[in-house]
Amino acid sequence: MNLLTVEIVDNVAIIKLVRPEKLNALNRELWSKLKEALTEACESSVDGVVLTGSGRAFSSGDDIGEMYNIRGLSDALEFFELVKSTVEALAGCGKPVVAAVNGLAAGGGAEILLLADYVIASRGSWISFPESRIGLIPPLLLTIGVDVIGFRRARQLAITGDRITDSEALELGLIDKIVEGEGLLREAVKTAREMSMLTPASSLKAIKTVSLERFKDSLERALRILAELSVGEEARERMKAFLEKKLKPPG
Repeated sequence: MNLLTVEIVDNVAIIKLVRPEKLNALNRELWSKLKEALTEACESSVDGVVLTGSGRAFSSGDDIGEMYNIRGLSDALEFFELVKSTVEALAGCGKPVVAAVNGLAAGGGAEILLLADYVIASRGSWISFPESRIGLIPPLLLTIGVDVIGFRRARQLAITGDRITDSEALELGLIDKIVEGEGLLREAVKTAREMSMLTPASSLKAIKTVSLERFKDSLERALRILAELSVGEEARERMKAFLEKKLKPPG
């Protein structure tokens, strides 16, 4: 089964997460495929990259079932090293990356948006960072996200996991544009092409490198803490309760 597809439209690579029955939750295989697809697209001759999801979700974040099956800290560190390397492929892409949010974006799925160069959402989409509800933390929100939306708001969202409507996300700067109806991908492709014509690849990559460099150490620390929490007793109890439908789904 394909968990991810890549389609070239107007010389823009559309990378689509295809795991709709799990709200495009990111397990090891999908994280790995996403890293491969991003690396290939970003090193190719396309003008830009669009990242989107299938069904009613952009992505619900890390697959909780996969995380519950992690055995020990070394396994957790290996898993989050894969996440980190995928994040680095996204952050360091030499092409404009546009996120096309086609529904809910939660947890790691919402954090991906913080690394996109432009975020377009369909009307009715929503965002949340609910990791704390299962005893974890949102590492990108607590590092890069602090600069995007401010210290107090980022910390508040990390603690509460509250849903953010499309309009609220626009005001906070988590998304850049809301589109109506069926025009999401068309607008995303158009935006990626326009951005590629405005900024040469060398300048674009330098902008991304310089703007994100200062978050490198803090993000590594946050991912280490996340790995340690993920194998802790409290988090494992909450993940088990979620999988047994005894705990309200995140978001």
